[in-house]
Amino acid sequence: MVPKNELEEKLINFFNAENNRDWKLYESFLSSDVEWISYGRPRRKVVVGREEYVKTMIGAYQGISARFKVLNMVSDIERGVVIAELELLSRRSVDIFEFENGLIRREREYYDDAFWLESNDKS
Repeated sequence: MVPKNELEEKLINFFNAENNRDWKLYESFLSSDVEWISYGRPRRKVVVGREEYVKTMIGAYQGISARFKVLNMVSDIERGVVIAELELLSRRSVDIFEFENGLIRREREYYDDAFWLESNDKS
């Protein structure tokens, strides 16, 4: 994925830090009062604050070496918003990133529920 502007470039670097588990670099892209809201199954999750955000990500990758890839990205540079379609372990999400003062201030993550529903199908 080739970034089209500064925000997309920052996001690609942020994703690379996540994939490489470089948590110190990863943290440098986040606002101190960053907010992450995940709308995945089975429930909505909200994490507030840089330390809590990084801790949550470290826990999410505990014991797995999987790397995600960016499938698509669009942005509104004037509003400081980037939307990314991501894939990890055959599961897709759409993530909306809001930037403030050059840092990620909010991430809203929406998962493809079809994967969750299929993996939890009792029939």
